[in-house]
Amino acid sequence: MTTELRESRMRPTEVVMDPRRLGALQPTRISASRSVYAKMVREGWRITLASAEVTAAGVGQLVYRIEAGAHVMHLVAFSYEPKLVNRSPRIIGSSWDIEGALIDGEVTAEDLRHTREAIPRLYAGRATPETLIWFRANRSIRLFDHVVESLVAGEQPDLERIAEVGYLLRNTGLDGNGTFGTKDFQEYGEGHPLGVPFHAQLFTAYMMREISVDLANLMARERRDDAAQVDATTRRTIAVGNGSALGLVLLAMNRPQIVNAWLGGYEALAAGVASERIDAQNFGELERRLAQAIEYKAHDATRYGVFPTGEALAVDLRLIQRVLRQSAESNAAGETELTLGDVLDRLPSSTLPEAVELYRALLIELAPVGAVDEVLRSLFVSERKQVDPTATVAELAAQISESFGWTAELPRTAHSAQTRVWYKSRNSEEPRSGPVAEVPAGTSDLAIDLLSNVGAVATLLRPEPASTRVGAFVTRHPELEQTVGYVQSLADLPYAVPLVDVRDEHFVPAHIIRLFNAFCFGLEKTHDVKQRNLRGLIFEGAHFRVDLERDANDWRWEVR
Repeated sequence: MTTELRESRMRPTEVVMDPRRLGALQPTRISASRSVYAKMVREGWRITLASAEVTAAGVGQLVYRIEAGAHVMHLVAFSYEPKLVNRSPRIIGSSWDIEGALIDGEVTAEDLRHTREAIPRLYAGRATPETLIWFRANRSIRLFDHVVESLVAGEQPDLERIAEVGYLLRNTGLDGNGTFGTKDFQEYGEGHPLGVPFHAQLFTAYMMREISVDLANLMARERRDDAAQVDATTRRTIAVGNGSALGLVLLAMNRPQIVNAWLGGYEALAAGVASERIDAQNFGELERRLAQAIEYKAHDATRYGVFPTGEALAVDLRLIQRVLRQSAESNAAGETELTLGDVLDRLPSSTLPEAVELYRALLIELAPVGAVDEVLRSLFVSERKQVDPTATVAELAAQISESFGWTAELPRTAHSAQTRVWYKSRNSEEPRSGPVAEVPAGTSDLAIDLLSNVGAVATLLRPEPASTRVGAFVTRHPELEQTVGYVQSLADLPYAVPLVDVRDEHFVPAHIIRLFNAFCFGLEKTHDVKQRNLRGLIFEGAHFRVDLERDANDWRWEVR
């Protein structure tokens, strides 16, 4: 296994940023859930249930103490009996089964009182100064009741029923980075244990899973003193449910620098390992993980919608496995000097992109810890997109030609089909997308339409003298200031912008949503609903806090 990675050629923008390819990317070691989990395991974090007061109906409070080395945090969860009125996964809901907060440092009774009262108010509430995350979750009522009833009867719940749903709690909100007065990410400070983008959110999701099992155990014991408790076999089948929608498409539009950093890190790691010659050691490690991935996908009965089924993916993974074995045998016989990346070059063009990206994700399993940590550090990026007024229009035109030429080359639908508009619903307080004819006049369009706007800038630049300053140009065309700022800020970032027409009525948002859900955050079984909503599982197969010192059950949660 390699101890350091050589710099290797990464894939071009037109390959990586194709929306179909982005939707095919898989969870990896640099996904937020997996990287924060690895940090917990390597650093030996201690998570204890410091106090719990819960009734037989599940009403009460749980407080956890987290010791991340010398750093202390607390997570408090307020549990309520489920109500069927105003029960919604959307932010407009007002009836959640679990509300809580992740708080830096020690907590006081006043902190707990304030948090309990403030969270239900959301926009009208404000977090305490040291609050990192506010969260909300709902029970899967029928499955949760089945688990508790089984424990009360002295039995373990039916594993098949758990597998059908996958979770006891479903995340309905993880708010941080300044939202509702939570601490801004930039204020966490150097060396903070959750100081990587989205680690605080995904660690909180990990704790939702802990809450779900602890709550079921406590409720069962309140109903019967000698009730059974969820055992290790059952725990392994429980994840956290999650649903995401169009807000993640807008996240991609608004945070292109972090998209570039994540994808650039992925490409660098995969390319570095791919350049290694296949030998007995890396073949053995890779083949073992590939066999596990095939087994997992072959038994995955999830209905994926626009994405390939688990069985279809398993078929192509078996093909990759055969090519890998043949390549290893050829190298061992001294006939060739094939690399791990050559395996992909020997595949037919019909191979599913998901299979290719899962193989590349497995390559990253062989990358040294230091290289992975370097990628995680690289996620700290400047997200400024201001115009540089001192640049010349000649320089701006060159940036458009070199980095945004795709806006002129991308095949576009007829103007009549470019009818999609992006807006925030007044009723649901959530992003929406639909035909412009169905939206009231004057609605604020949230889309950052680089495809159209860059072309407009390029057209207006042509008659300008080369020495004209960009500041003067923008003063005359203020409506294009945002686009100019984007071009200047992103010109050197090859993986910042998906190559897609966000106005096209045939655009499939699920591909971009999955980029964040699966690749960035690390969700499994992310399947689409109507091509604009994705549901999936967080921390499926990961150890609970009581099992963290045990060996992992599968390759996804092995920590080096």
